[in-house]
Amino acid sequence: MKQNKQNNMNVNQALRRLKIMLSKQYNFAEATLVDGTQVYSEGEFVPGVILFVRAGEGVSEDPLAPSGMHETTEGIILTVGENGEITEVSTKEEEASDEAEIEVEMEEVAVEVPVAEEIMPVTEDLLNGIAELIAPFTEEIAALNEEVIALKKRFETMAAEPAAAKIKNTFANVLADKNTATANRLEALSKMRKSK
Repeated sequence: MKQNKQNNMNVNQALRRLKIMLSKQYNFAEATLVDGTQVYSEGEFVPGVILFVRAGEGVSEDPLAPSGMHETTEGIILTVGENGEITEVSTKEEEASDEAEIEVEMEEVAVEVPVAEEIMPVTEDLLNGIAELIAPFTEEIAALNEEVIALKKRFETMAAEPAAAKIKNTFANVLADKNTATANRLEALSKMRKSK
């Protein structure tokens, strides 16, 4: 069962890395722990987000933060569960009242941290496989995006142009034509009467 949880995390890690590879923008939250370790997460430090430990140069993948409580230099306490997931975020003042209870819980919890060497090959293979599967779709999405941009430009050009020349009709011309026609008929009738 424990192996299954590690595999699920590998898939989650692969998807997260794939998003980064596909140039999605993320806001990273970074902090330094009181022991000097640098940690970060994709997004803010909130429950449900994965916490990573910055491994430094020469390492291809940063490991997940181990389970437990981690205090930052700003006084934020990050409680991390299995697979590096943040389960709770609090401040040092909030934790002071519950300190005795937390120490008891910490003693009872046995922590197993997966070795990065075991996870990395599976993650890299999985990541490469997913990237290959998605590659045709990313090209299609890029083409559709270009088409949408072209259509927007065309629409904006058409929207800026007037639909047709303005028609100013006061019906004066129609009335004048009607009056002229009536006058012509009356004149023709009066000529006919005079000729008889």
